[in-house]
Amino acid sequence: MNKDSKAKLTVTINKKILENAKKVAEEKHLPLSGAIENFLEFFVEPSVYCFKCGRKFTSKEAEVCTKCGWMICPHCKVCGCSLGEETLRAVFYMRRTFEDLLIGRVK
Repeated sequence: MNKDSKAKLTVTINKKILENAKKVAEEKHLPLSGAIENFLEFFVEPSVYCFKCGRKFTSKEAEVCTKCGWMICPHCKVCGCSLGEETLRAVFYMRRTFEDLLIGRVK
């Protein structure tokens, strides 16, 4: 992605959310436009870290395991099949919360 080419984005959101987001962005010394851009970049091309080797990869470059339904790390070839049930459950609900956030189901 060319970081030099920028486009103006106009959106309408809840006023209180915008006020709070501006406060948090200021506390983190991050421009609000940067937070929005990071979110949209992830929304378009999600990337994750392998729980085994720790390397980052995009969902586009990973195959999905037919047994467990998880992405197979393109680096170390590990999927969710190697995890215990309790860990799988914890990761599933963390991911579900994150996905809800991405599509607006978390209030």
